[in-house]
Amino acid sequence: MAKFQYRMIAEKILADIKREILLPGMNVPSSRELSRTYGVSQITALHALDFLAKRGILLHKSGQNYSVSRKTESLRNDCRFLTMLFRHISTNGQESYGNRIISGVMREAAIASAGIYYSFTAAQTISAFRTDFFRTLEEALRLPRQNLGFIADYQIPDKIIEEIRYETQLPVVVIGRASALADVHSVVPEALPGYRFTLQNLKRLGYDAFICCESHDMRRYECLQRRQFFQELAEREKSVICPEYTNFADSQQRDFLNRAFRSLAGSRTAVFAPSDATARAIMKHVEALGMTPGKDVGIVGFYGTRLATEYSPKLCGLSVQPELLGKTAAQLLLSRDSQYKVHEIPMTFIFGETI
Repeated sequence: MAKFQYRMIAEKILADIKREILLPGMNVPSSRELSRTYGVSQITALHALDFLAKRGILLHKSGQNYSVSRKTESLRNDCRFLTMLFRHISTNGQESYGNRIISGVMREAAIASAGIYYSFTAAQTISAFRTDFFRTLEEALRLPRQNLGFIADYQIPDKIIEEIRYETQLPVVVIGRASALADVHSVVPEALPGYRFTLQNLKRLGYDAFICCESHDMRRYECLQRRQFFQELAEREKSVICPEYTNFADSQQRDFLNRAFRSLAGSRTAVFAPSDATARAIMKHVEALGMTPGKDVGIVGFYGTRLATEYSPKLCGLSVQPELLGKTAAQLLLSRDSQYKVHEIPMTFIFGETI
């Protein structure tokens, strides 16, 4: 029982140091004061003080009180970091988008002499397609005061972000969607102007019919903008909207594409895909139908990742620099900007060989 008591007292002293109630150089309460405060013997209180002194957290000179070591000052100053509540880091080279966002965060943090803490629980929850993020909340509450704030993937729900914000009083930036919270920044790709510019180019090249493949994940800001563009297109142009294009290997969706091409026969048709991977799969399907990408059918992808740029024929599509999303998010945390809003990063149209 005595062992438990001295460790409990030591942990409370350490907690006061972490909360900066006890600063480097300050005297900690004497063994007599600790004895009265916690209702233990002075021997137990001295054991707690000695326990921390042996670990370099407290200093003690004969005839003087225990004081907080200057080591804690250097630790507090040197270990500032940003916390990533983010998706997995890709290791197979196929999905570099998230990696490049993290790269932008890391570069900006390094300039500010700060580090990165990568939340394992958030990554694990997202990659397993779970919805219970409360382990992520618990992890966030265990992080020390050197944490400068959180950068959250769009899949982290506002409910968890609100609790993290309330419990830690630290700033949060969401990447990829517009948070509904009043005290949170959002950094998103702005797609709508890029789509309108793309349409102008397609019409100039003689495309007069369009197949619009919607994304299934409407939480993302750019997906909402894509839907708005498709609705505008449906009102003015000959077009077919393929709802929730989730799996380009699905036979029903291939059949839908076939029917769409038949309904638009005689027109030069452009296909808008929700991702570059989908766009490339559609291109292969088009070739299997005996049509030629860039001649009979134009294919527009999204993001401009390596699937678009490193394989021939090169896809055309809308592109945003993922590093810029990460850089902007990190800058907002580091600057403590309190003018909370949605920060839109414009997407640009990249010409390829498929139109």
